[in-house]
Amino acid sequence: MRNRIISLALLLGLVSPAFSDDLTLKSNAPTRYTVGRGDTLWGIAGRYLNSPWQWPQLWRMNRGQVRNPHWIYPGDVLVLDYADGQPRLSLAMDVQREVKLSPQVRPEQLDRAISSIPADAIEPFLVRPLVVDAQQFATGPRLVAGPDEHLSISSGDRVYASGVGETGTWQAYRLGKELVDPDSKEVLGIEAVYGGDLIVDKLRPDIQSMTVGRVAGEVLVGDHLVRAPQEQFVSYVPHSPPGGLRGKIISTYKGIDGAAQYSTVAVNLGRRQGMEPGLVFGVFKKGGDIEIVGADGKKRQAQLPTEQAGKLFVYRVFDRVSYALVLDSRGAIYVGDGIASPESE
Repeated sequence: MRNRIISLALLLGLVSPAFSDDLTLKSNAPTRYTVGRGDTLWGIAGRYLNSPWQWPQLWRMNRGQVRNPHWIYPGDVLVLDYADGQPRLSLAMDVQREVKLSPQVRPEQLDRAISSIPADAIEPFLVRPLVVDAQQFATGPRLVAGPDEHLSISSGDRVYASGVGETGTWQAYRLGKELVDPDSKEVLGIEAVYGGDLIVDKLRPDIQSMTVGRVAGEVLVGDHLVRAPQEQFVSYVPHSPPGGLRGKIISTYKGIDGAAQYSTVAVNLGRRQGMEPGLVFGVFKKGGDIEIVGADGKKRQAQLPTEQAGKLFVYRVFDRVSYALVLDSRGAIYVGDGIASPESE
């Protein structure tokens, strides 16, 4: 029987809530819900709440529990009841989770906890160091030669590196665009461009031989090499940021003109400002200037109000930059749009 990170106190609703605002349930919120494969914490929260980032309050979680992974598995049954007049969600204790196998599905896939947000939308970003320090990057291992002195390298090719000190899988990168704060103009980091994976064959004192595995874009002689991190699993509780934490979108992945749902964006807030995975921000667009005609027939300038245009879920945090997934949007989201605590709907 696996250990659940959700404590018994949480399930019984004995901990203090993380937020004090009253919850408003959807009129069609289910009293019992069986978690299925493909579900996410955000999606399930949306079945109960118009404001899914209030999920911790529905679960009666305290601040410490919000910052820990929240494990819910396919086959678990969620039960909605009330305590002191407030809705409360918990795991049904009288239900034995069943794992049904099919020829196409492996047991470990069925027994994996659900993620906070769609895993396939963020998987590439979880195992790649997107933001690097240029000086540190420049002094690390590099790819120094390819097969037959060709510059372009393909999967399965034997290549040679310098500075690689460990066996295992490494990743090839080259420096990309600078991430610049739109207000201070400070360079917050440099986005690295991922090329592909390489596996060490032999470690020699000066030159190390490697075999090219997966190629995502292109692998080139001169690429920098970074040790491949272990696979990560994001299952962080969605929660709103401190009220005073505000920032801006500084980049859209691959430079797309206008991010939509399930696009990744970079924001100018990182660990230094208290960012952490699971934070949910509203995206706010400043209203444009318009000319209106008053009752006296005179023209004057006015500004349209600032409106919430979508929401972001932070899933990877660096020192001064964080990456977030656009979960919903009312139109395109652009570099320069502001982010702050989301508004209830």
